[in-house]
This record gives sequence, structure tokens and C-alpha cells, in this order.
Amino acid sequence: MMTHKERVDAVFTQQPTDRTCFGFVDGGAWIAKSNGLTYRQLYGLEDGGASLIVKYTDEVDTDFVSGVNGVFTAPLNAYGCEIHIDELGSPTNTGSCMKKPEEEIPLLDKSKIRETLMANEFFCNMVKQCRCINELVGDRKYIIGDIAGPYTLASVMVGTAKFMKLMLKKPALMEQVLDFTTALCAEIYHILGENGCSIAFIAEPVAAGDMLSPELFEKWVQPNLVKVKEELKEYRYIITHICGASGSRVIPLRDIGMNTFSGDAAVDMNQALIDADNRLTFMGNMLPSGNLLFGTPEDCYKEACEHIKIAAGRPYILAPGCDLGADTPYDNVMAMSRAVKDMAK
Repeated sequence: MMTHKERVDAVFTQQPTDRTCFGFVDGGAWIAKSNGLTYRQLYGLEDGGASLIVKYTDEVDTDFVSGVNGVFTAPLNAYGCEIHIDELGSPTNTGSCMKKPEEEIPLLDKSKIRETLMANEFFCNMVKQCRCINELVGDRKYIIGDIAGPYTLASVMVGTAKFMKLMLKKPALMEQVLDFTTALCAEIYHILGENGCSIAFIAEPVAAGDMLSPELFEKWVQPNLVKVKEELKEYRYIITHICGASGSRVIPLRDIGMNTFSGDAAVDMNQALIDADNRLTFMGNMLPSGNLLFGTPEDCYKEACEHIKIAAGRPYILAPGCDLGADTPYDNVMAMSRAVKDMAK
């Protein structure tokens, strides 16, 4: 029987495993609400909530654990973006921080990124959570860092609607902010890496297939993902998550050397595995707002088994298609864990 790390090593390098790899990236909203905590309260605990996160992921027996949970755009608070994390069960909401992008973008200073981040109280709490999880987990599991990618960070800083308009009207200005957020993303991962994180989960929800054509993805998103990947030499593996109907992203991500594509329920799983061509691992893609949230454990068990059957031994990680809903029943998550073990018998 493989250890958790051995199983992750195998699936991330498209090698055979003893059973389907299982986990969820994040789970912060679920863990926090299950304990009657807001995100701010979770991160405000002495260990940043690490003991709760390890407890829950050990109980459902995930193969990896997230080192920062539920606040993937929150580092932008260091640059003046408001973060709304005080409502029980609510996802993190990060507001934009630029009223006049034409004036503010040229003032962004890449040389002070680490200094700016470490001067922010909430970001320091994120680092504390990662460090404490690493102390508790030790060598048992790899730690994943879930942080927004360059394109999503840039769109949040500027404001998504405004950012997409300026891509057409002032592309040079948007390239400038993307250059900054690429450096910012890399520096966040460097800091998390220093505190135990070894798998980067780069989330690009704003680059969804529903929002950007393949041509725009290739022009605006892909080059900066490559730059971050090249920068993170200390990281063992890199996962890219893109929301929505993003099956068209599989081949580009495969060809730039990403280890894993995390897709949501709108992605055709079998086609994604065909496109991955045993060179990219597919992760997902059970609908978080479907059986996981509203079904019975039996429903979730059956759905998980169906996903494992579709994978048919190809490189695959069973996981929700995005983050777990805060109200997801515990027994429904446990049903996924049970399915990967039963299907291996």
C-alpha cells in the first residue's frame, strides 16, 4: 500500500497508483463553518486554524492538505484591496483597489513585494497557518498552496469589468499590471514554500472558458503562467485550476508542462483525460453544488465511483470541481473517501 506522498508522486507524474488519489484543495469555508468560525476567526486562532484543518483532512483521509484555506485573493489586502471574511460560511470577497489604473499601475514596485506582504497582518496569518500545518503534518502529506494566478490577481486589483475593457483599449497598461502580479504571485509562493508548501495550486477563475476565448487565453494568461512555473524551482508540482467550461485549457496547460489541471463540473471529464494524453493529470470534477451539497452519502458515493470508472486508470485525482460548499455534509465528503478505497478492491 502506498503512502499519501507516494500516491501523490505517482499520480502527478502520470504513473500507476494503488488506488485513485483523493483530496480537495481548500475546504476552508467547510472547515470554518463546521466549527462555527468565520475566516477571520479561523486565521486568528493561535495556530491559524491549522489543527482544525489537519484534523478534518486526516479524518476523511485526503492524500494532501491545503496550507492556506479559502482566501486565495486575500494577499491583495496588502495593496489596499478590502477583504470581506467576517460572515459565517461566506466565501472570501476581495474588492478592487484601483480607482485610477492609468495613474496607479506605473507606481507598482516589484522590488518591495515581500516587504509589503509581510507588513500585512492577514497575510502573516496565512503564512502562520501554512507553517503550523507543516509542523503538524510533517512528512505524512504534501502541502498545497491555493493562491490566485497573475491574471486573476490583476483583474481583482483593477476590477474585473474594467480590466477586461482595458485589455482592449490599453493593452500595454494591462501588460504592465500583469508583469507586476506575475512577480507578486511568484513571491507569495516563495514565502509559502519557505513555510512548508511544496505544491502550487494556481487558481485562475477569471480565465474561464466562459470569459476568454482560447486565443485570448493564449495571449493574456498562458505566458504569465509559464513565468510563474519557471520561477518556482523549489516547488515539486504545479496545479492550475480554471473554472467554468474550460476543457479547451487542457491541451495548452499540458503543452507548457503543468502537472495537473483542476477542472469543475462543466468540463467533460473523459475528453479532458483524452486531451491530457497521459502527460497531464486531471483533478475534479464532482459538482460542489450537486450531490455533495444536497445529496445523500449514497448519492455522493455512487457519483464518486462513476468518476473513478470514467478515469479507467488514467492519471486522475478525485476531488470536488471547485471548493467545497460551506454547508457540505461531513458524511458526503467521507463517502468520496470511501469510494476510492472500495473501488481499489
